[in-house]
Amino acid sequence: MDETVEKCPVEEAIRVVGGKWKLLVLRSLLLNGPQRYNDLLKTVTSISPKELTRNLRELMQSGLVERISGTGLLVQYHLTELGKGLMPTFESLLVWGKKLAVSG
Repeated sequence: MDETVEKCPVEEAIRVVGGKWKLLVLRSLLLNGPQRYNDLLKTVTSISPKELTRNLRELMQSGLVERISGTGLLVQYHLTELGKGLMPTFESLLVWGKKLAVSG
C-alpha cells in the first residue's frame, strides 16, 4: 500500500527556521536589510563564523536568504520574498516576548 503522507506545515516551518541561530540571523536581516558576512557576525552576537556559515547555507537552501555578489569583493546576504514573509511572525514574537518579560 503506497500512501502519501502530507507534511504538517508547522513541522515544516520549524524544520526550516528552527535551531539556535537561524531566527537571529533572519531577525538581523529583517531589521538591518542586506548585510555583509562580517556585519552579520557583529549583529548576531555570540555566533561563531562556522555556525554563521552553516546557518546561511541552510537558509539559502530553504529559499529564505540569497547571496548577492556586487562589484569587486562585495558580497551581501539578503532576504528573499519568502524570507520577508516572516515579518508578521517576528512582530508576533515581539509582542509575545514583551508579555513574557513582564510576567517573568
